[in-house]
Amino acid sequence: MPPTDQWQLADGPAAFADLSLADALTVEAWIETKSYRPEALQPLVSQWRPGETFPAFAAYDAGTTGGLDCTGYYGALCDGRYVYFCPIRSHIARDTVHANILRLDTHGDFRDPASWEAYDARGTAGLDTVCYYGGACDGRYVYFVPRDDARTYHSRVLRYDMSRPFADPAAWDAHDAELAHSHQGVAFDGQYLYFCPGYASIPDQPLDENRLSGQVLRLDTRADFHEPAAYQTFDTRALGDGAVCFDGGAFDGRYIYFVPLTTGQVVRYDTRGAFAAAASWEVFDAAPLGMQMNVGAVFDGTFLYFCSYGHSLMIRYDTRRDFADASSWETCPLDVDGGYDGGFFDGRYVYFCPWTRGARADRKTYHCHFLRYDTTAPFADPSSWQTRDASATDGLHSVGYNAGAFDGRYFYAAPLFDGEGDKFHGRVLRCDALGTGGTFSLRYGDYGHNGGLCAAVPGPSFVVNTAQGARSIAAHRSLAPGRHYLAGTYDGRALKLYIDGELAAARAASGRLQHSDAPLTLGTLAGGSARFDDQISAARITAAALDEEVLAAAWRDGHQAQKPR
Repeated sequence: MPPTDQWQLADGPAAFADLSLADALTVEAWIETKSYRPEALQPLVSQWRPGETFPAFAAYDAGTTGGLDCTGYYGALCDGRYVYFCPIRSHIARDTVHANILRLDTHGDFRDPASWEAYDARGTAGLDTVCYYGGACDGRYVYFVPRDDARTYHSRVLRYDMSRPFADPAAWDAHDAELAHSHQGVAFDGQYLYFCPGYASIPDQPLDENRLSGQVLRLDTRADFHEPAAYQTFDTRALGDGAVCFDGGAFDGRYIYFVPLTTGQVVRYDTRGAFAAAASWEVFDAAPLGMQMNVGAVFDGTFLYFCSYGHSLMIRYDTRRDFADASSWETCPLDVDGGYDGGFFDGRYVYFCPWTRGARADRKTYHCHFLRYDTTAPFADPSSWQTRDASATDGLHSVGYNAGAFDGRYFYAAPLFDGEGDKFHGRVLRCDALGTGGTFSLRYGDYGHNGGLCAAVPGPSFVVNTAQGARSIAAHRSLAPGRHYLAGTYDGRALKLYIDGELAAARAASGRLQHSDAPLTLGTLAGGSARFDDQISAARITAAALDEEVLAAAWRDGHQAQKPR
């Protein structure tokens, strides 16, 4: 069948019905947007349908990668190709803190040891850089969130330069912000990192998790990493005694949310206001709604879902409505064998990562009952929820996970503890949320905070699904509202993203495009809830990778004519 070479107006994708793709394609879209929603998954032109059946799982024991003890991780993040697992400890004992960063190349075979590598980042910049709780990616650097060194809570931020080889010591740097406070997860607004405060230390005294902290540490990623002025703090105790101790954060495009671990008091910061001004901050006490412990939150573009820790009372907040109004919040008590740590969103389903559940004599505390919610169905209806036990995947004892990362097709759960003995484990669990249900998706925005503890603002992105897995590229910057032209190309050797006629990002990528029977969609994903709410004036799909000159001309001609030809 011939490639589609005509622009399709936004009244429907009918002209794309006979498109036949082999190993190459170009996807283009002209858009007009009035909104600013950089942390929402916003599809433009897609052949992508999240799997309706519960996904398949795979497991791999990475615990001895590179000859290092690669066990015990708190969260993971994906830069579009590599998944980085954030090191905590190797055993229950606090003095087993380590800095063995584990990394997976998602372009390789998940079960091939060659796809895995590890680097011991301890001693970076002459500091005791150990024990990190989540991380963030800004497109150039990966940042790791500091927690404790077994003696004191610390603020030694660790950073990896993605432009350098992973095992090159020169690729790594660290800065001590000199706060004796722990941090638990991070949120990112595209410029600033917000480290979520947990606990405080007192010199020469043992670590004590009864000393709750509200010291939010903010890092300006556009400033000099070692410049003290790049770091600011705000103490959320100014909002009330209960506005302390958070575990994970989220960004909805305007507000940064801090997820309460123990108090039920949700704090948010308005990024349009001054960071140091109390007027920019507010708190909502969700304890009267029944809110219990939480670790992480997931944003589906409209609702913020709190990841219930040790219980199964699910709560969400409608970000379109008044934060302080209890009617903006919904609860759903589930009769499931649950208790979770972080979660993910694939465009239709929110997945909650299994960790611990309420103690009972007839069952073990640590589990692997994945829970998912269908965002196209009523929240309070138990039939909108499904569970799946993945505790014996690939013959491994796959139990006890702490959030993780998403590469566009697979969720990777970070291994922590299975409740057996005192040794943490390194058995990574992978969940296939797409399978053969997609071929490509060009997006105005993508969701970077998958996992609940880690952060990114990918901005415009282009993802293709190959027989070997997902391949994706992102601009790692959000676009100002207005008229834009986006294009993604793939030729079996490289993946490229163009914005307004200029190359914004490129990555080596290979693999035969996965055939899918999913319908072609404009502004939505097939069967999903993710959507682009502004205008797509025209789109085009070509069964070839158009070169930069052609795409630059398309932008120039269309921009001058105010519409594509």
